[in-house]
Amino acid sequence: MGMTHSFITEWDNTPKTKMRFNREVSFAELQRVTNCMAKHEIPSIEDFIWVLKEAAKVLSTLPNNVHVIPEPNDRLIFVGDLHGCFETLIRLFLGYPQQNIPRTGFPGEVVDGRRLVYFFNGDFVDRGGSGYQIVFLLAYMAIACPGTCYLNRGNHESEMFGLSTQGMLGNKFMSEMAGKFSGMDPEVYRPAIGEFFCALPIAHTIDRNIFMVHGGVPLGDDLSNVPRATPQSYFSTGSPTPIPKGLKPYKISNLDNLIPSRQKTTNFEDNPRKQNELWHSFVWNYDRLPYSADFMEENNFKTMVHSHTATPFHQITSFLPLEKSSGEKYSIQSVIKNQEMFDRMKAFFASHQLANSSKLSILEIFSSPTNNGTVYAACVDAVPGEPGQRINYDPFQWTYIFLGNASEYNFIQQGTTY
Repeated sequence: MGMTHSFITEWDNTPKTKMRFNREVSFAELQRVTNCMAKHEIPSIEDFIWVLKEAAKVLSTLPNNVHVIPEPNDRLIFVGDLHGCFETLIRLFLGYPQQNIPRTGFPGEVVDGRRLVYFFNGDFVDRGGSGYQIVFLLAYMAIACPGTCYLNRGNHESEMFGLSTQGMLGNKFMSEMAGKFSGMDPEVYRPAIGEFFCALPIAHTIDRNIFMVHGGVPLGDDLSNVPRATPQSYFSTGSPTPIPKGLKPYKISNLDNLIPSRQKTTNFEDNPRKQNELWHSFVWNYDRLPYSADFMEENNFKTMVHSHTATPFHQITSFLPLEKSSGEKYSIQSVIKNQEMFDRMKAFFASHQLANSSKLSILEIFSSPTNNGTVYAACVDAVPGEPGQRINYDPFQWTYIFLGNASEYNFIQQGTTY
């Protein structure tokens, strides 16, 4: 009997036909294959493996934290968790006129005088039934769109989730693969998927002020004296208790020297209290907001872009520094969870320039209808200036691309058995 899960997409209940793929790397081929997959054509497993291996060759040469300085005419687009919902990419790249969703465009495409630069923040697979198409297309864009398509690794790009053959807790990418290629030994394709997952960078620093990472940040530079609470659930490794005073924030310059390397780390969960604890910290989220503010201050970041949590809106948390006499370093000024709150806090900061200029912000973006809310991507235009001055780092000044309400996605069927 198949696994019952509420986030199986109708997209993959539609019969598929084999897509012709020329194994050429070009923008024209990217457009063609996207349109083919939108019509329920999928690549052969041989072409899928070829693309993943080619992408892994490129991605594995990148540092753990990729530094990006945008060009003055760039338009940066941040996409959160996709979780097997290929329809989100269709809405972005091709548009969805049936629901008046205009196309945004492809990576590298020039739209209204702006070159589109995409950042995908991990968790590409599981939950939805179109992870195969997503992984293929993102891997292809990694080689076809250098400098305009950036990929981060999420916790589902790991042994515990995306590579797991145990169909539980929504980690069903391998079940999806088995359904698409019935009777095929998973070892035909699983190594190439693992190689691609492990090649993905962990973080991106954009214009020196913005730090994008899937989950969160470590609690400090040295975790050896930080005790861990007993795990309370399958998803939790426990929260630190108590936190030693004076714990130094993590220096992001250390990220590229982590051992073992990300290319050799297939599983973030096997022993997170030891060698994988730091890796684990970047792809999972805990209630560590004060440490996030310390991390940003230590590393001169103004904004962090997170995903991971299924927020039903583009959620913004703002921190304001406090007087030293208060005993606390920051106050959490706002947690934006809907449009009314967003508009109200945007107006507040516009009329309180001192608070506005001193605040630190975390933007959480989730781009899959598995959030049961509204689906967005975030967007900000670059301007001429010196590196570090080309992006307005304030997420209240960004625009948010509405991709639809979860209930309006045509390819969601509740309670489907996969």
